[in-house]
Amino acid sequence: MKVVKLLPAIALALLFSMPAWAQQRTADPKPMARLEEMLSQTDWQLRTRGPTGVLALRQAKLRRIIDQLKSGQAVDPKEIDALLQEHSR
Repeated sequence: MKVVKLLPAIALALLFSMPAWAQQRTADPKPMARLEEMLSQTDWQLRTRGPTGVLALRQAKLRRIIDQLKSGQAVDPKEIDALLQEHSR
């Protein structure tokens, strides 16, 4: 009788934990490529729109983070997330 109650409980637990697994797998597999793409877009915007403070600051941040990653230094993930959100606006 206990097995009859245990199996549905396990099935429900697995069913409700699936969205959490799906969220964990959606991370960007190549963050360095994405950052370099963002830098390229920012460079293009600076050339076509002219220098603005916001674009120049974003370009400097991107270059610094890319240089740190290439040299093997640690970069705060929150800083990368902030740049990604800022760039998507």
